[in-house]
Amino acid sequence: MIQQLLLALALTCVTVIIHAVGSVYIVIPAAGLWPPGVNSAKKPRPIWTLIRLVSGLLLLHLFEMTVWAAAFVIVGMLPDFETALYFSLKSYTTVGYGDVLPPQAWRLVGPLEAAVGVLMLGLSTGFIVAAVQKIFTDRRQLLG
Repeated sequence: MIQQLLLALALTCVTVIIHAVGSVYIVIPAAGLWPPGVNSAKKPRPIWTLIRLVSGLLLLHLFEMTVWAAAFVIVGMLPDFETALYFSLKSYTTVGYGDVLPPQAWRLVGPLEAAVGVLMLGLSTGFIVAAVQKIFTDRRQLLG
């Protein structure tokens, strides 16, 4: 049990780092939300901003799930990367079909990944809400 908790804690730390750094330094600037020195009139259209933001966040989530899947293969929890990625995707998103299960010695890892997934998806939701607020504020100021 301790091994499962330590693995999940380490993967949680890596996931939070990936999500925080990726969101703040890659996704948000790539979406054109807060580039320094750009006035509201020169910012991209709101729809394209949101498309880039949501797409970038989704790619971050996919990368995070891939990290968990790679760890599952490395520790011998699941037999191959495809199975591990499938298990990771359904755990992280809390779908949890139950068609692929880890061995009993690793069964706590799935629910722990689900908890992390819920938190990271919530963090992304916060970024999206902040972006929509920023877009509306910028538009209101631009229109008068």
